[in-house]
Amino acid sequence: MARSHGAPWYYCYVPHGMAGGATSAMIPLFAYALGAGLLEVGIVAAATSVASVPAFILWGILSDRLGRRKVFLVIGFLGGAASFAVMALSTTLLEFVAANLLLGFLGAAGGPVGAVLVMETSERKLWATRLAALSRVGGIGWTAGLSLGVGWLASGAGPLGDLTAMRGLFVLAAILSVASAGLVMIWLREPATKVDRRAVGVVDDHHRIERGKFLPMRMLHFFDPRNHVRRSSRFPRPLKVYLASVLLLFVGFTGFYGFFPIFLKEAFLLADPDIFAVYIASHVTSVLVYPRTGRWVDARGSRPMQVYASLGRAALFPSFLALAAVPLPHAARLGVALALHAGVGLCWAVLNVAGTTLVSRLASEDGHAQSMGAYSAIQGIGAIVGPLLTGVVAQVFGYPAAFALTVASILAGIAILAIDRVPER
Repeated sequence: MARSHGAPWYYCYVPHGMAGGATSAMIPLFAYALGAGLLEVGIVAAATSVASVPAFILWGILSDRLGRRKVFLVIGFLGGAASFAVMALSTTLLEFVAANLLLGFLGAAGGPVGAVLVMETSERKLWATRLAALSRVGGIGWTAGLSLGVGWLASGAGPLGDLTAMRGLFVLAAILSVASAGLVMIWLREPATKVDRRAVGVVDDHHRIERGKFLPMRMLHFFDPRNHVRRSSRFPRPLKVYLASVLLLFVGFTGFYGFFPIFLKEAFLLADPDIFAVYIASHVTSVLVYPRTGRWVDARGSRPMQVYASLGRAALFPSFLALAAVPLPHAARLGVALALHAGVGLCWAVLNVAGTTLVSRLASEDGHAQSMGAYSAIQGIGAIVGPLLTGVVAQVFGYPAAFALTVASILAGIAILAIDRVPER
């Protein structure tokens, strides 16, 4: 079996995922080390999403129009490498923001082609299995990257919290991204068969990594404004109402992660490796429960499960604030933080599966592609608005107000879900 028609090529996502995991929590911490306040950290957190939302549209249209996939995957990986290299060299906050904008724009090139490549290099009956495998590969790489971050910062790579150690980790992430690009060049041939993403519904197991910013490793459908203008009737009212709730939910979710690493550092007094470990707890929990979430959603309904998971987060997020006020030994504080964030990861797995399922059910019969693209775009808008809002509030009014804002946004989204009881099918 040729490599481009088997499993090997998508293992190129492992180094790329490691690069993303190793730098995910470190990006706000590096901005903080450069002297950024909470407002500036929010801007940094939103920068990648600001660039990636329109970039996904651009790269997706170019890929479909040119009928090429491999080159865009290479651009995405090498663009990520260049961005991490610029981050490593950044000495001012403005340079670091520019590097994150670059990551959002260039890194987005590979997102719209990954899932399509799986389909174009596989038999149709294997699509679901191969897409699920691609998701697992990305998740494994991401978690391994977080573990790498713990080991790097806790070893002799540099003093804890020192910019030198962080710069070294950015350099390592750049090398890993270059490795992914090299593996693509070796393992993947441009597929001869082409798939029209607009004709493909939801075929994977919904496994997505929560990144706190809009830069998915893969995305089958993207929001094309041209299709929306010509086919706005494909967005029935129940779907529009649901998307409004999604916007509020993701403003709250991503707003929380805009300041969360800095809160752990200032209020919990956790070292950088400890913060990475807290992130690992969430991702590992998500990976472990994903196989079960589909059954939970089928048994109880996607809307109720999304309400329950959102309520769980609305309770767990402020629990971190309450815990910070309790005098505990460092080990106990870290242990409770790990447990709470594991619960946050459990909620994400449910939210992800329930959300994708509900969009598919609410979409019109011929509008699945447009609906899934709009769903992704709404999440991206939330990833822009959330960190910016909470950054302003945290800077001006403090952490309690920022936590209150995230919870209020989540509860508003839950209210729409609970009140507007439209049929799911």
